[in-house]
Amino acid sequence: MPKTALRTDADFDAFYEKHWKYVYRLCFTYMKCEADAEDCTEDVFVKVLTEDITFEDETHERKWLTVAAINLCKDKLKSFARKNVSSIDDDMIPDIASPEKEDYSSVRNAIMSLPPKYKDVIWLYYYEDCSTDEIARIFGCPSSTIRNRLKDARKKLEKLLKGEI
Repeated sequence: MPKTALRTDADFDAFYEKHWKYVYRLCFTYMKCEADAEDCTEDVFVKVLTEDITFEDETHERKWLTVAAINLCKDKLKSFARKNVSSIDDDMIPDIASPEKEDYSSVRNAIMSLPPKYKDVIWLYYYEDCSTDEIARIFGCPSSTIRNRLKDARKKLEKLLKGEI
């Protein structure tokens, strides 16, 4: 398998152009704010620049970016400053559309409303085509735990989409 390393500015520029929209949209789904999503996106690419990362293929690039973006967003959401801001009632904050003006379907909205342990496995399994074994390695837990989370997440989604919750 050919391995990709970002050795020159041109390599990084091409990598950035190829992936920035995807990383931004992922960060936006977590952060719900353009500025925070931009910050997280920038942090992901700074991490790519500052760490000596070699990607095995395009799939590895995308999976690495997905995990890095999710982890950075979670860290920001846990931060003290973000917790203070998040105490504002959601009705007080206007909806800000993604620059892509993406159509958020009811299914995607339901997924994003799930607790992180369910949302993350659903995202990785269905949107990134990761196997339960791959997701288990990412989160450092048994594959059976991931399969149980997927099962529980599907049940929660079914209830959400039927309006039972």
